[in-house]
Amino acid sequence: MKLILASTRDPAAKNIAARLLELYDFEKSPTSPNARVHKDVTLMTIAGGVTQITELPIDVEEVIVASRHASESGRPTLTVHVPGELEKMELAEASPPTVKTALKALVEMRDELRLTHDVSLEATHHGPTRLDVPVTFVEIGSSPEQWHDEKAGEAVARAIMAAATSPVKCRHAIGLGGPHYAPRHTDVALSTDVGVGHILPKYASIDETLLERAIVRTRGGIELLVLDWKGMSSEQRQISKRVADRLGIRAARTREIPSSKGLN
Repeated sequence: MKLILASTRDPAAKNIAARLLELYDFEKSPTSPNARVHKDVTLMTIAGGVTQITELPIDVEEVIVASRHASESGRPTLTVHVPGELEKMELAEASPPTVKTALKALVEMRDELRLTHDVSLEATHHGPTRLDVPVTFVEIGSSPEQWHDEKAGEAVARAIMAAATSPVKCRHAIGLGGPHYAPRHTDVALSTDVGVGHILPKYASIDETLLERAIVRTRGGIELLVLDWKGMSSEQRQISKRVADRLGIRAARTREIPSSKGLN
C-alpha cells in the first residue's frame, strides 16, 4: 500500500487532493474518515503539517507527500525531492524510482497541459526524517497563485499517481554538488536510466558520514554517485572519491552519464 499525504493547512496540497479525487476512483476508507482508497493507494488528509511527523496513522510501504513549494522569486515551478535535515545528518529513506517517475511525469503533464512551470529536482531538505519507509515530496511552487492553479494541481496529482502505481526501473544514485534546484541532476534523471534520490548540494557540509548515511537511507542501495563536478568543492570531490572507492560504488560526473557505456 502506498500513502499519499496532504495537509489541510496547505493550499497546494488541498488543490492536489481535490484533483486526485476528481481524476481517480477513490472510495471512502472503512477504517478512517480522513482517507480514500484507490486500488493499492490511500489518500489521507491530516490537519497538521507533514514535515514534523514521526509516525504514520496506517501501515504502508511508502509515502508520497502532496505539497506546496515556496520561493522568493515566486516563479512557477513543479518540484520533486526527498526530505532530510542535512545539518543534523537526519535523512528520510529515499526511493529513486519514485522520484524519477514523478519527475518525468511532471514534465509530460506540464507539456500536455501547456503550463509554463519549470520542472526540477531539489536538493534534500526539511523533514520528516524518522519514518521507516521512503518519503517523496511532489510540489507546486512557488506562490499562492500557483498553489491554487487547478491545472498545476492536476499535473502533480497525475505525477503522484504515476509514481505510486507505475514506478520505473532505474539505477539508483545519490547526487552530489550543485545548487538547490539541481539542474544537472534533473537532466540525468530525465535523460538516462539513472534515478537520483538524495541530493547533497554544494552549500551543504558534506562529509563521509553524511554521504554514507545517504547511501544507507536509500532503499535498495545505490549503484553510483552522480557528481556535479563544477558545482563541488575540491574537498567534496575527494570525499566522494574516498567513499566510492571504499564501498565499491562508481562515481561519475553528470556529463559522463548520458554518453558512457561503461557504467553498468
